[in-house]
Parts: sequence; C-alpha cells; structure tokens
Amino acid sequence: MNQTDFRTYKKLKDDTFLTEKAIPKSVLSSPHFKGLVFSMILEKTKSGRGFRYEVSKVTEFESFFKTHFPEDIEVIDKSDNVRKFRNSKIQKTASTPIFMLRGFETITINGNEVNLKYYTNKFQIFACNAGKIEAEHICIVENLDTFLVAEKLLGKNYVFLHKYGRIGKESLSGLSTDRLLVFVDYDFNGLEEFLRIREVFEFAQLYVPKNYDELFRLYSQSLRGNKAEMTNRVKQSSDTEVIKIRESITRNNRFLEQQYWKYD
Repeated sequence: MNQTDFRTYKKLKDDTFLTEKAIPKSVLSSPHFKGLVFSMILEKTKSGRGFRYEVSKVTEFESFFKTHFPEDIEVIDKSDNVRKFRNSKIQKTASTPIFMLRGFETITINGNEVNLKYYTNKFQIFACNAGKIEAEHICIVENLDTFLVAEKLLGKNYVFLHKYGRIGKESLSGLSTDRLLVFVDYDFNGLEEFLRIREVFEFAQLYVPKNYDELFRLYSQSLRGNKAEMTNRVKQSSDTEVIKIRESITRNNRFLEQQYWKYD
C-alpha cells in the first residue's frame, strides 16, 4: 500500500463512493481492491456511461482501512511511514544528512568551529548530522574504505567527506567551499554522481590520476549489472574528463574502482 492507495481508500471512507474514472488504474487492478469488490464490501454499480464503486459494508471497510493504514496521520519521518503505511520507505521524508569527515584543519559545522585534526587523529573520523559544513577545500569520496585513507593519496590539504547513503542535491546545498574535488569509481555510476554534484557546484572537478590509462590496463574489471547502465546525463556530457572515462569504459566494456591506488 502506498500514498495513492491511501488517498483512494480515504476518499471512499469519507465520501462512501467514487466513480471508476476517479480511481487510479493501479488501485483498480490491485488484489486488495478486487478483493473488496468480490466480497461486496465495495459495490460496483452503473453510473451514466460508466461505473461507480460504493462502500456497502461500512464496518468491514473501516476494519480494512484500519488494518492497512493504522494511523491517519501526516507523514514527517520514517516512523510516521510505519505508523501510517506499515512501511518506512513508502513516502519520501525530509531528513538531515549524516556526513563523515576527515581532515587536518579547523572547519565550521552548523556555525560551530570544529578541530577536525583532533578527531581525525584521535578517532579516525568525525560524524555529524549537519545542515551546514564550511571548509576551504573539500573532497567528496564515494567509498568508505577509500575515504578512511584518502589523505595518503591526495594529501592533507582537503577536508574529506563521505555521506551515509547517496549524496543528493539537498544534502549538497549544505556545503560551502571554494574548491570541490570529487573522487569516485571510474564507472557510469561514478560519472553520474560527479555530474549530479556539478549541477550544484559548477566548479567541481573530477579527480582522474595522471596515469589513468596505465591503471585502467592493470586493474580494470569487466562491466556488468547496474554498472553497465549509462544515464542520459553521462551520455550527453561534454566534460573532457567525463568523455575520457566514458569512452574508456565503452570501448573496453570495463571499469576501474577507486581503490586501484592501494596497489600503485
């Protein structure tokens, strides 16, 4: 059951009937709706040139509604999704992103100064549920294991950032920086993530090692599954670095993971 189902059954509950045209096809064809009609809880009757569905067994319909939508509430977070739909992922909810940070300087998080060097040396990472992160140079790292040692490759002049879950435009809007480097896997998914980031930060740069071709020859692996799917954004990109990576993937049907450098 989802929000469309809820709205439809809510209208039936409040108005007692709906015309067939007013009911989404996904609901009409669902096993739940067909079951209600079969059991005569909903009655189908002729109405003009079409049909309408009316609640004929109010008590049974109320019981059905309560079973599938325990609480008729406004959804704000995932807990509300469970209480309303019995499923935390049914309706999109707003949430403050969780970032993991590593670095060797003092930065500003939600208006507060944080000595990132202290936490990096002492605990390896600093994690926060942040709405605003300000740092002069930021490097977004796709994979957690690479994030934990990224300074060994890129030096200590960056604040390294890894987000719990996919990094979207909403979470990116909370970053403030003069320079943004993006270090991802060299596959279509990685290119898509870079281009999505650059829609928010036009000055974002994709990190590509100078000896990429040699590394690709030595360590690339066969392309398969969802990594073989190229989005239109990647296909249509005119960025020089994206074209270079895109063509090497397409030409060889192979891709390079960002962990290559551990073996370099």
